[in-house]
Amino acid sequence: MSGQDTGVREAGFRPVNERDDGRTYSRMLWASVLALALEGAVALILLVVFGDAGQPEPGEERLSALTLLALPLLTVVWLLPAFAVSAALVLPIVLLGEALTRRLGGRPTGWHLLLSTAAGALLWPLAAGPGWLVATVCLAAAVLVTRHARRGYFVALLVWGTVTVLTVFLLGTVGLHTGAIEA
Repeated sequence: MSGQDTGVREAGFRPVNERDDGRTYSRMLWASVLALALEGAVALILLVVFGDAGQPEPGEERLSALTLLALPLLTVVWLLPAFAVSAALVLPIVLLGEALTRRLGGRPTGWHLLLSTAAGALLWPLAAGPGWLVATVCLAAAVLVTRHARRGYFVALLVWGTVTVLTVFLLGTVGLHTGAIEA
């Protein structure tokens, strides 16, 4: 290493050929937001397949052009709460779980699941009954996905998450049209 490289390293700059594969808060935040958005898409599909949204009212068409135009706007509206939940719950749970692992031992996954359940239990007054359980599972899934956020992880999560959403959509559609699932 030359003297010039040492000066560059001491100043806090990295040479161009070094890769930064580590986790950063922004990578974790984007992975968490994407995980929550994908969970929302799966929840919307399941609501249509199994919920009241699958049965149109008499005289009402099943899918209108206005609904299709509103879907991109729903995505933007969904991202705001996803950012809030990611910043207020998911990132602190990931970081606290790792700190507890270093301090008390154990596996980080166990701490993350315990902390997600505790945070989900706080939602009991807002979503009594099975709603808090669904919120806890969604929060735990987002935490477990966010733990691994490194360089290139967002694209892999986007690709495989989209494949998962499309698979759920395809299976739900096939199930509805074959009569395996009654709407």
